[in-house]
Amino acid sequence: MNKTRTIRTIKTACVYTGIIFGAGFASGQEHLTFFLRYGPWGIAGIVVAGALLALCGWGVMDICVRQKIGGYREFMAAVFGKRLGGALDIVTGIFIFVIFSAMLAGTGALGSEALGLSFSFGVVVVAALAFGVLLFDLRGMVEINTLVSPILVVGALFLGLYAVFTSAYPTFSLGVATTNWPTSALIYASYNMITAVAVLASMPKLVTDRSIAKWGGIIGGLFLGIIGVILSVALLANFELVQGMQLPMLALAANYGGAMEYFYMILLFLAVFTTAATAGFSLVHWLAARTGLPGLRLKIIITLGGIVAAHAGFSNIVTHAYAFFGFLGLFIMFAIIVYFIKGSTCSKTPNRACQHAQASRKTH
Repeated sequence: MNKTRTIRTIKTACVYTGIIFGAGFASGQEHLTFFLRYGPWGIAGIVVAGALLALCGWGVMDICVRQKIGGYREFMAAVFGKRLGGALDIVTGIFIFVIFSAMLAGTGALGSEALGLSFSFGVVVVAALAFGVLLFDLRGMVEINTLVSPILVVGALFLGLYAVFTSAYPTFSLGVATTNWPTSALIYASYNMITAVAVLASMPKLVTDRSIAKWGGIIGGLFLGIIGVILSVALLANFELVQGMQLPMLALAANYGGAMEYFYMILLFLAVFTTAATAGFSLVHWLAARTGLPGLRLKIIITLGGIVAAHAGFSNIVTHAYAFFGFLGLFIMFAIIVYFIKGSTCSKTPNRACQHAQASRKTH
């Protein structure tokens, strides 16, 4: 692998990590919601989710490279056909806006609860920063994720490992239900993939060959799996301290003193900011393909719309939207995996059945 390809692969993995590493992941709330109710079995769920994210991320980018797809709308039409792809495309666009608004609301809640600042102040600050990234389009989105994602990874690993080795509340036996952890893993991976697909399908200038697609997806999924396991073990080992908390990892950091608390507060802010910027980038491209409006105008509309929607409240947005989109994402995720595997098989051993299937998709 030459130097240019290596750099592109690392940047792709960083973007992928940045997409998933939002407020829910960094705060530990997603770990409590989806995994830790099953005790140690939840760790197995995280491993499964990380593997699915790696496979699906690789699949999305590989499909785009193989079929020379240059955007999300084109990707959905290729995988699902024009009619179904168009319907799913609209729903996905709505969800991306929900994610963007949720990240703004998450920052408002963080500033309000942790620092006593106005909720609106936090929302406007991160919206303005995200808008600044949007002005640089793909370059801005890639560079901010390349810069911030390693910081998030190292910071989360540091606190997680520190918490594991200094735990005063070892409760690894927590959780008796074991039968539903695979379902939680599937739903977690699927709703994250809805946003990830939209972003990954919009990066043809970065993901230029199948090697970058493969290793960018695998490394990104591996990062998320490793961090997820370490944070979950830390939360399990300190469950009595963090149970019932809205921001469990921040509560854990606060237990070690002011410096650690402020360090992780900054980490949370960076996680929310990068996810907001990435979702905003995807939303701009989604709307541009459908409205034909100038990019600057769309960026202003999206930013202002997100500020207004964020005032619905972070918990309200997550509670009412994430579950629905998670089940919808299951269908999208498995369809992509099947399409990817079939396409890879056809590219290695083309036959009449493959050619017929490809021709059939183009007519739908």
